[in-house]
Amino acid sequence: MFSNRNNAALSNSNTVTFSIVIPTYNESENILRLIHEIEKKLPTDDFTEIIVVDDNSPDGTGKLVEDYITKEVVNAQEKNSSQPNNHILKVVHRTGKEGLIPAILDGVRQSSGTNVLIMDADFSHPPEVIPRIMSELKRNPNSIVIGSRYIEGGRVIGWPTRRKILSKGASTLARLGLNVKSVKDPMSGLFALPRELIQNISIATKGYKILLEILVKNKEIPVIEVPYTFTDRQSGKSKMSYNVILNYAEAIWELYKHGQKSDQVKISEQVNKPSVRFISKVGRYYTVGISGLVINYLVSFLLANDVANSIRLLSNVWYLEASIIGALISMTSNFFLNKYWTFEDKKFDLRLTAKQYLSFIGMSAIGLAIQISLLYYMVENSVPYRIALIVSIAVATTINFILNKKYTFKEKVWE
Repeated sequence: MFSNRNNAALSNSNTVTFSIVIPTYNESENILRLIHEIEKKLPTDDFTEIIVVDDNSPDGTGKLVEDYITKEVVNAQEKNSSQPNNHILKVVHRTGKEGLIPAILDGVRQSSGTNVLIMDADFSHPPEVIPRIMSELKRNPNSIVIGSRYIEGGRVIGWPTRRKILSKGASTLARLGLNVKSVKDPMSGLFALPRELIQNISIATKGYKILLEILVKNKEIPVIEVPYTFTDRQSGKSKMSYNVILNYAEAIWELYKHGQKSDQVKISEQVNKPSVRFISKVGRYYTVGISGLVINYLVSFLLANDVANSIRLLSNVWYLEASIIGALISMTSNFFLNKYWTFEDKKFDLRLTAKQYLSFIGMSAIGLAIQISLLYYMVENSVPYRIALIVSIAVATTINFILNKKYTFKEKVWE
C-alpha cells in the first residue's frame, strides 16, 4: 500500500530521473525533518520521487509521512496551485518488520525513476551530498556511485573507537575476501545506480548491506566513490546488534560461495597462475577466519566478564587467561577448516594430521604471543578490553595466515 502527493506531476512530460528510496523503522523523530532537507537540496533540473518505505513502525513513522502528504495536497488545492514541482513524495506501508534489504527492494519495485538512490533515514547520510551523487551518476550513467566514508575527504563523526574498528574491519574483510579491493567503502548504505541494475540481479543475502551483494554480482560495472561525512544518529535508536553481525558473517559466506561458482571456469583456465591461487586461498582463509574470530571473541569475552561469575569453575578467569583459551579453541577449529577447505588437503591419516596440527599450533603460537603482548600493553594503558581484544586478534590472524601457509602446509607465501 502506498500514497503519494502531486499525482498530476506524473505526466508524460515529467520523466522521473531519480527515485530516492528511504527505508524506515521507528524513525518518527527524524523522517519529516529529513524530507524537508532533501526537498531543499534536490536539483531543480531533475524530476525526482522520494519513496519512504516503512516497515510497520510502532512509533507511527509511516503515518507521519502519510499525514504530511495529505496536508501538502490540501494546501496545494486551497492555493489552487498549478505550478509544477520538481519532485513527488510517496510512502509505502509494509505490513510487518521484514528487514532493511526487503524494504529497499520493495521501494525499488514501487519506483519509476531511471536511477535509484538509497539512503538511511537517521541523518547519518547528509542530504547535502545527494546532488553530487546524482551529478556523478548522470555523467557516468552505467556505473555505481557510492557515498564513501573511507576515501580522501570522507570521515566518521560520533562513533566510539570500537565501532570504527568493527566497521573498518568489516570493510577490509569484504574487500579482500570478496575481491572488491578497488572499493574503499563497500559497506556503505548511501549509493546510487541505474534502476535496471538492481532489478536484474537476485538478492539472496539478508541484513543491512545490500550494496556489498550488488558489487560482488556486478564486478564489471564501474564504481565511483564520493566522499561524505558520516555522522552517528542524534535521535532514535541504532539498529546495530549481534544479529546484524551474524547476518553480515552469513552474507560474506554466501557471497564468497557465489564468487567461487562464478569464477570456477576462469580459475580452471588460469589454474597455473600464482596470483589466482593466492587470491583464492586468501579468500578462503579469511572466510574461515570469521568463524575463528567469532569463537575467539565470544569465548574470551564471556570468560572475562560477569557471565562467567555464574559458573563457579570460571569465576576467577583473568582476561589474559580468557584470551588464551579463546585463541586455542579458535585455532583448533581453524586448523581443520583450513586443512580441508583452504589448502584442499584431504589426507587425514593420524600421523600426518597430528604433525600438521602441532605445526599449526606452533606457528600460531607466535601470533598468539603477539596477540597477548599487544592485548596486555593496550589494556594496561587504559584501552578498553573489547577494543584491545579486536585489534590484537586481527593482528594475530594476519600473522597466522602467513606462517601456517609456509610452514604447516608447505606452500610458498605468495602463490
